Amino acid sequence: MSEEIRFFLPGPTYVLEDVRQAMTRPSIAHRGSEFKTLYASFCERLPAVFKTSGAVMAMTSSGSLAWDVIIASTIEKNVLCLTNGAFSERFHAVCHAWGKSVDELSAPWGRPIDPDQVRAALRRKSYEAVTLAHSETSTGVLNPLEEIAGVIREESDALICVDAISSLAGAEVHTEAWGIDYLFTASQKALALPPGLCLITASRRALAKAETIPHRGYYTDLLRYLAKHEAQGTISTPALPQLWALDKQLDVILEEGMENRWRRHSALRARTEQWAASRGFTYASSPDGASPTVSCLRPPEGVGAPDLVKSLAAVGFTVGPGYGQFKPTTFRIGHMGQVQLSDLEALFDAIDELVAA
Repeated sequence: MSEEIRFFLPGPTYVLEDVRQAMTRPSIAHRGSEFKTLYASFCERLPAVFKTSGAVMAMTSSGSLAWDVIIASTIEKNVLCLTNGAFSERFHAVCHAWGKSVDELSAPWGRPIDPDQVRAALRRKSYEAVTLAHSETSTGVLNPLEEIAGVIREESDALICVDAISSLAGAEVHTEAWGIDYLFTASQKALALPPGLCLITASRRALAKAETIPHRGYYTDLLRYLAKHEAQGTISTPALPQLWALDKQLDVILEEGMENRWRRHSALRARTEQWAASRGFTYASSPDGASPTVSCLRPPEGVGAPDLVKSLAAVGFTVGPGYGQFKPTTFRIGHMGQVQLSDLEALFDAIDELVAA
């Protein structure tokens, strides 16, 4: 990769020049044959990224819309929300906003969800759905999704609903093999696209449940999206520039290959762990749950996290500040998307110089 990256937010992430240029293509009719060709091009390839044989549908929105879609389209009453950070807590808050009967199983910020606690909760009560965030962007924790999904399948008929916004295309995800019923992501994270797209896939179980829900809304109707998808279209005028970008970036992603992409992100996490340990930086996340796409770090004593973020910006490097209850004490490095090891090394050199000054 020839482009030097100095932009390490945990979203939005750096977008390659060729992908940005793809967004400048002329407008086309979103109900015409040229659009159908474009839609087919990226939809035929997205299942390889999601690791599913099912449909992957594109929505013009932030990833937040996917919360509303799954709640409006598949959940009548009872839902269990697994929380351990700001965004899984927001999923929980959205369930409340829809007036559902919501129970919360929480782990402390910085800790992954314990599958055994999930098992115990499911033995106490029956739920229509269980929600969780795979990679909790606020804390840099990767939850053990495969194991949690296995527990849910063993103990209940609940739909497994997964926020993979900062994991998909960076962390290993096998939607179909792991039995996940509803999985979604957003364009601006490990997919390395501009913001504005939400991508979702739903199992046959989830689609069958949606058929039993009489009022699913309009922009939140999962079955409406599916019907338009099958006709190679969208339910309303889409963000066409973002779709051109998606089509181009899929060339990059699939040329690298998903397994290679997972390995590269794991190597970026490992190098970050090695560097942090050697410099007195500590992880806000527990050692058994560090995400391959975002690291949440506490600087050594005497170095303020907010000050470090500002100092890095002054020398041309962008990292993320801490989030929520971790805001005063941490900063976040988004090593996802198209970030290469050489980019990360340049960031570490800059931090070393600032701390030493």
